[in-house]
Amino acid sequence: MIKENAPKEALPFGKPNKPIDIVGFIKRYGLFALVIGAFLFTLTVPLVLLISKPNYEVHSLMRIDPVIPSVITKSEDPSIMNYYSDYSNTQAKRILGFDVLKATVEKLTPDQRNAIFPPNLPSATCAEIAGIIIKVNPVPGTHLIDIGVSGPKKKGLAPLINTLMRVYLDKVRRGNEMQDNERLVYLKNEQQALTNDIAGIEEKLNLLTKDISTADFGEDNNRASKRADELQQAAVNAFTERVSSENQLKETETNSQQLKKLSLDPMVEERVMGDQSLHSTSSWTYQQQQQLRSTTDGLTQNNPDRIYVEQRMKAMRDYEKKLQNEVRNSAKMIVYGKRDYEQKRELILSKNKAEKAKSTEEELLDELDKTRQESVRISLGLHLGEALKSSLKHKRDLLEQIDTRIHELELEGKAPLHVAIESLAREPESPAGSNTKKLMLVFFALSFSSVGVLFAAVDFLDNRIRRKEDIKAALGYPPAKEIAESAEEKPFHKLLELAPTDPAAQAIRSLAVKLVHENRQSGSKIILFSGVERQSGVTSLAGNCAQALSSLAPKVLLIEAAANAPTLAELDGLGNEPAGVRELLAGAKSPEELIVSGGEGSPDTLYNGNAVAGFTPQQRLPGILAGLREQYDFICIDAPPVLESNLTENLALHADIVTLVALGESTMYRDLRAAAEVFVRLEVPAIMPILNWGGQAKSSKIDKLLEKPPEFLDKIGIEKLEAIILNLPSGRRLFDLIDSAFSLVKKAARPNKSGPSGNRQRSNQ
Repeated sequence: MIKENAPKEALPFGKPNKPIDIVGFIKRYGLFALVIGAFLFTLTVPLVLLISKPNYEVHSLMRIDPVIPSVITKSEDPSIMNYYSDYSNTQAKRILGFDVLKATVEKLTPDQRNAIFPPNLPSATCAEIAGIIIKVNPVPGTHLIDIGVSGPKKKGLAPLINTLMRVYLDKVRRGNEMQDNERLVYLKNEQQALTNDIAGIEEKLNLLTKDISTADFGEDNNRASKRADELQQAAVNAFTERVSSENQLKETETNSQQLKKLSLDPMVEERVMGDQSLHSTSSWTYQQQQQLRSTTDGLTQNNPDRIYVEQRMKAMRDYEKKLQNEVRNSAKMIVYGKRDYEQKRELILSKNKAEKAKSTEEELLDELDKTRQESVRISLGLHLGEALKSSLKHKRDLLEQIDTRIHELELEGKAPLHVAIESLAREPESPAGSNTKKLMLVFFALSFSSVGVLFAAVDFLDNRIRRKEDIKAALGYPPAKEIAESAEEKPFHKLLELAPTDPAAQAIRSLAVKLVHENRQSGSKIILFSGVERQSGVTSLAGNCAQALSSLAPKVLLIEAAANAPTLAELDGLGNEPAGVRELLAGAKSPEELIVSGGEGSPDTLYNGNAVAGFTPQQRLPGILAGLREQYDFICIDAPPVLESNLTENLALHADIVTLVALGESTMYRDLRAAAEVFVRLEVPAIMPILNWGGQAKSSKIDKLLEKPPEFLDKIGIEKLEAIILNLPSGRRLFDLIDSAFSLVKKAARPNKSGPSGNRQRSNQ
């Protein structure tokens, strides 16, 4: 039961298509399928016996040795023990190859070929036929393969099998030889290519040896690398010497500049003081000065002698000073000249030493760069030589392996095969059987499968509701109640009074209890009864449900809103149709004037009325239902199908519960979903689906046909058919197998003479 507003999708939990009911299909059509299938199969039995032919079989054996004698080579394992099963199955499939079959057919003589195949058929067609009739199967637990063929004639079967085995052995041997030849050609081409590659590598090694002057391609033989290491050390030393000499030159230049600022006058004076000539002159001048001064004693200042002596003494002193200045200048020139000479000499030596160190370093670096380049060239040559030697060794090893493999293949070409003929086929003396059994199985399968497919198609196209699971699939929830067909021959609209113990009456009372429970829970009073289609038993169901509610609640009203035929008044035994719903909606009378009292224990009734048919105004409907809701505990409304009447839609807007009635084996699955979608989109508070089995169901043509099987089944002379079968070869044995089953099916196919039950519920629309 749904008690919620309509979602975007009206029935989100339902399925748009009816589900498949396998069990129901078997119950409905299983017996008829067996009857018709058995009938068809019986008709085909004489044909099978007429076209059946004797069958001759021949067999031969081929042996597959898991181990074959090996030759002196050991390159391949001659044993197939590890994959023997796969090997034998592969050989069994290869024997039936098209090329093998075609070659076999072409090797047969014309008589042998015409005995097996139709005349004038091309070899390709005969090969395809041979692939069908020849069977090849490994024999379990042995090393043998069974090759068999069957046919209606015994001539030509044995030659066909024997020729097939010989052709296959020739193919296997040619395949091995061709495979070995292809291997040998490939290996010899590889041998020649490796020989050419080895010669080219050896030539490259010779040229490389001349270039780098060594045949041992190890890095220890790189003399340029060792010389580069020595030059590197010498270059480091030269760099140290150059830096030292340049620093010494800078120091000399600095010392020279600073020494030039120093005065050498003390050294000059020292040389002057140490000059002997100047010392002798000074001593002689001093003595002479003393002597001359003694001669001037007592002489006046103006005395000529005194003046002369003083002039002479001055001249001697001037001479001494002059000589002293000359000695000083000479000493000064010598001392300063010597210092300049020493400084220039030391500067020249330092500069020359620095230039020599720089030149030595540059020469060492140039030589080191050349040596390094030579070392790299030799290292690349050594690396190339090592790679060439490795490649040469690898190719020589490959060449040796190829030489060995060529020798082995030449020996293996003479080895025996795993496959051999164990026994040849012999011409059969008597038939091994016939194809009657296979034909019987084929016609049996065709007879029953064709009928089964036909009924399956009918059931698939049948959209009617046949079980409560169909309602659950359509709406997303099962029906609230399932009303069974009445078991007694009583008017269904009076079922609760006339047959209270009937299962249908019990189901209706249970439905009434459910409605009372809903009333207590949610206050539901107005119950709208509507069918998916006409003649669904809605009127009888509404009347019986109102009668059941009258025993549970004091005031119950039944409203006939549908135009029934016959009307509810006629069923109740009223001579004339009383005024009712139509007059009430037209405003002619009040509800109290139109409602017919049912007395104690029975519901009141508001009939449909006898106003002029046509458009009925519905403006007063909400007010009328609101007033009746206050007067009655329950109101049951018998309404037309919602898919056919807008009055039902209007009534649904004011109903508390909508009871949607689907008639079993009549209501369409798609119509049920359409009706439910209308109510859901009207946002009714609750929808209660009911599956009713008591209405007047609509039977399809196939249902009418199956209700009474055709009379020709009874008119067929089974005795004549039996006599024909017994007179055919193997007919008695076949008839014994199917006689019992056919008798049972024939009895089950006869129609039920009792006829259908007459207690169907009355229809409402």
